[in-house]
Amino acid sequence: MPGISVRRLDFGYGDNRIFNGLNLELGEENPVVILGPSGCGKTTLLFLIAGLRKPQGGEIVFRDGRPDGCPDGCPDGRRNPAAPSGPSGPPAALVFQEPRLLPWMTALENTALPLLRPFGKQGGRERALHFLELAGLAGKAGSLPAELSGGQQQRVNLARAFAFPSPVILLDEPFQSLDIPLKVGLMDLVMTMLEQEQGRLVVAVTHDPREAVYLGRRIIVLGGAGPGVVPVFDEALNLESRSYGSPAQAALEQRLLARISAYT
Repeated sequence: MPGISVRRLDFGYGDNRIFNGLNLELGEENPVVILGPSGCGKTTLLFLIAGLRKPQGGEIVFRDGRPDGCPDGCPDGRRNPAAPSGPSGPPAALVFQEPRLLPWMTALENTALPLLRPFGKQGGRERALHFLELAGLAGKAGSLPAELSGGQQQRVNLARAFAFPSPVILLDEPFQSLDIPLKVGLMDLVMTMLEQEQGRLVVAVTHDPREAVYLGRRIIVLGGAGPGVVPVFDEALNLESRSYGSPAQAALEQRLLARISAYT
């Protein structure tokens, strides 16, 4: 299982300090879901992990995965800044809120495009089709994005992320604009793909406690007063069963909501 060490992380926009010496260890529980009020830095943290932003202090270290072309893992880790990349590509694939599919390419072509370098043309198409099949879209492989529903486009988005050989997959609220059945179906799809692809770490952010409890095996709430956001809740979940909106999970959802509301 890959891991991520966030060490003494500093980052801000101008005078707005978001992280001031943040420390996190990710990788034991999977998926990890990060909650917090708007503006607390959830998406910024994903961008820093993905290498789309550079830390202003501290470092982010990827462990025991395949960053920077290390097929058996890099014993000393790889660090961001440097946005490590290599034959296998960057260490993290980022799934945005919107699918961001190229409109002139089919679902299969969109999924296979980032696979050309690591797998070649034929190997990339075969791998892309495999993940589209897992996503229930084998019959839509030849469809353009405009011919797909919003939920189907997001399934392509997830299939593309899991098909790419990065050890870490980052989810930036990809379920937020969907109705409940589609949302639950996509979270189930994430777990199905994780079962198929052992050794992948998923880190998701959301503002919805109910989503967090359904998907997360560990939940972190970011908040705090003064300069710098810190974890104000960090627990591994050992639920015997999960059901979206289950009354048995309501107390935990209320605890999470209270934590978020305290820093809104």
